[in-house]
Amino acid sequence: MKIVEQYLRAVGYKLPWKSRKDITEELRSLLMDQIEADFGTDIGEKEAKKIITNFGSPSKVAARYKKSKQVISPGLTDLYLMIIVIMAGGMFIAFTTVFVVEALQDLPEGRELAKQIFQVFSNTLGTWIGGVGGLTLIFIVLTRFFSGSIDTDEKWTVEDLKDIRLDEKLESTAESIFSIVFLFILIILMNLYPSIITLGENLFSRTGFALGHRVIIEVFRSYIGLLTLLWTLGIVFRVIVLYKGEKFNWLKFFEFGLSAAVALLAGSMLFNHRLYYYEQGWIGFKVILVIVLVVNLVEIGSGLFRMVRNKVVE
Repeated sequence: MKIVEQYLRAVGYKLPWKSRKDITEELRSLLMDQIEADFGTDIGEKEAKKIITNFGSPSKVAARYKKSKQVISPGLTDLYLMIIVIMAGGMFIAFTTVFVVEALQDLPEGRELAKQIFQVFSNTLGTWIGGVGGLTLIFIVLTRFFSGSIDTDEKWTVEDLKDIRLDEKLESTAESIFSIVFLFILIILMNLYPSIITLGENLFSRTGFALGHRVIIEVFRSYIGLLTLLWTLGIVFRVIVLYKGEKFNWLKFFEFGLSAAVALLAGSMLFNHRLYYYEQGWIGFKVILVIVLVVNLVEIGSGLFRMVRNKVVE
């Protein structure tokens, strides 16, 4: 039954990935046994919703299956994690803004520029860790003294499950973590060592294949700010997906917007003749841009198709 599977998926997102499958199967068995015991085998969605409501919100059900005692109340966990993500993004934007303002005034170059960029990440990480420590203490206190009166899950209803799509394949935990690490490495490399593109071109030339063009690094530097912004938004998106476990409607539009922005930037770089030396062919950096452009356009198209199909089905 669809509503049962949506409920199981919502609970599963809040369980440790190692035991998620086994616990989900156990919970499915308990749910179906309870439904059959109360209403028999011939039941509808209305009866299933009653049983699900009695089982409780996904956060509370998942908390019952977790072996270790939680320091923070299950009802406060989602709010706690959301604030952590917002803090990380806010601090990164704040320190990046300070860096840009100071860089426009002093115009640093070479090692000094690399040092200041590194400080953006180190200051963000250090401040974020300190902020998380203070925030954790606050939530521990709330859990210890006010968990009975403060519960963000108290307004949860079974109707909240309707936005969960069972036909969408989401990124696995490993895929999300890999994407986050990969994008973070790209941000570091392109800001500290953009000439790595030239190094890659030189290595490619040694294979015996002729390059159809070469990237002018001085012009490429003008794109690094936009690339960093889009990659950072990509990290934020995957952190949210990793945390929420489900692409809700607003998150899908965020993904579409991000894919469109990446495709637009890739197209702009692809046809910017000032970005390349001797344009005699497509072999080289343009191939990467074409792949990025096509992949993002396909993602937008397939995503819109699924949304339209789901609306028609509903």
